[in-house]
Amino acid sequence: MKREFLYLSAKHFNRFFIYLSILALLLGGLIYILFRASEPVFFNWIRAVGLEGWLNNARSKSLSSSLHLPAWIVYSLPNGLWAFAYAFLITGIWWGSGSWLKYFWMASIPLLVLGYEFLQYAGIIPGIFCMQDIALGITGMTIGITAGIFTTKPKNHENTFE
Repeated sequence: MKREFLYLSAKHFNRFFIYLSILALLLGGLIYILFRASEPVFFNWIRAVGLEGWLNNARSKSLSSSLHLPAWIVYSLPNGLWAFAYAFLITGIWWGSGSWLKYFWMASIPLLVLGYEFLQYAGIIPGIFCMQDIALGITGMTIGITAGIFTTKPKNHENTFE
């Protein structure tokens, strides 16, 4: 049995990877801004683009419901969604490529997903090291890479970066 039905046509390929990655990023971002305590850097960005009124209104309605959500959804799921989005997009772009840059970009997936947590552990960047974040990051990364591989048809084209 062939996997041909899983492959996306070239016409829909770029849109699919971009839209699904953006959806995962937005869902992780919404969980982050609606259900977590404010963090200055992220919320300053929202204020800078003029969404402070919307943010205050949405947070006043959502923070009370966050008490009913499991902690892993509020604190670790955004990391898993962001890891999925990055891994899926990078794999979708580079998996079928014959370029040597493919290896750089594929290696960037675990480096960014896991490196962020380990830099927190070392105290190099602010944040709290969490094994649950690592577990959901690995899960998101694994699902993203796997989905990217199974939906990417090998490319048989000349690449200018080779």
